[in-house]
Amino acid sequence: MKIRRLLTEAVIIIISAISADVAIATQTERTSGSPDQVMKDLGLEAIRQVDGDICFPSTAEEYVGLGKNAVVMLTSSSVIATELPLRSVYALQNGVRIPLQRIAAFNKQFDERSGRTTQVSFYLMPIHLMKRDAQVLADFEGQRRGFGFFSFSASKGMDPSAPTFARLDEYDDPSDPDMAVVQAVLAREYPDHFQ
Repeated sequence: MKIRRLLTEAVIIIISAISADVAIATQTERTSGSPDQVMKDLGLEAIRQVDGDICFPSTAEEYVGLGKNAVVMLTSSSVIATELPLRSVYALQNGVRIPLQRIAAFNKQFDERSGRTTQVSFYLMPIHLMKRDAQVLADFEGQRRGFGFFSFSASKGMDPSAPTFARLDEYDDPSDPDMAVVQAVLAREYPDHFQ
């Protein structure tokens, strides 16, 4: 009797898991949304998440001062507190791993209401990667590696909101940034984090 009940419970669990997978797949087809959005629509929550903001230089002089890089703010979160801070953030282009230079990382914070640990960090990303087929990924502490959050395409080109001097620069190999320029951009664009 116990074995039959356990088997019945196991079948119910398997059917529930299959139903959830089908619901996610159906919802994805219906909305064409990102997996994170689909999960939110279904009332589910991701274990880990990385949200990013790309800040382009505002002038040609700042572009050169930043070493032809953009500033990227990442807000990473996980329900597993030991996965933060991020172990590494890097671009992957043609199978080559290109580490991004971390310029600031803030202490992780635990949110009692959501049960998530969050950390904000800042990186420099070579702008020329945004003109090529490339992905930006992060490795969390622990076992989770290659967590993708940005994707760029040579065929689509660079974001049209990017400044013209950055989009049209054919000699766009990055160089070492002037850290005074980096600090000025951080203070101007992210005053909640830098004063």
